[in-house]
Amino acid sequence: MRHLIPALIAAALMAVLIALDIARPLGAHPWWSQKTLLIGTPIGVILATLASPLSTATKRLIVFALLTVAALFTAEYGQTQFAASYAEDAFAGKLWYFGWIATGVAMVATITAAVQWVRGMRGVTP
Repeated sequence: MRHLIPALIAAALMAVLIALDIARPLGAHPWWSQKTLLIGTPIGVILATLASPLSTATKRLIVFALLTVAALFTAEYGQTQFAASYAEDAFAGKLWYFGWIATGVAMVATITAAVQWVRGMRGVTP
């Protein structure tokens, strides 16, 4: 039960972000801006759940937040290189696409770790 509530909160928040199509104005391609986050959400929930017993909530929160930033930078780099090559650099296109999937994974894991951290600060078993 201690893993279920943070995972459900993270999934619900991601559902709102997907419905608002938040990835599109941040630089994701319009055709797959929602799909990449839909792919990343369940993977992120699994990652956060598997990482839970390995370290403290604070460490997980820091690591997942850094991974989110790294994934966003990867997606942004892929986007600029893909556009600069006039859509001929396939590797840059893959960095752009998979960077957004990784962003979804890391965002869900960060949200889950944040909820676990808050619950731990309030005295609820993290």
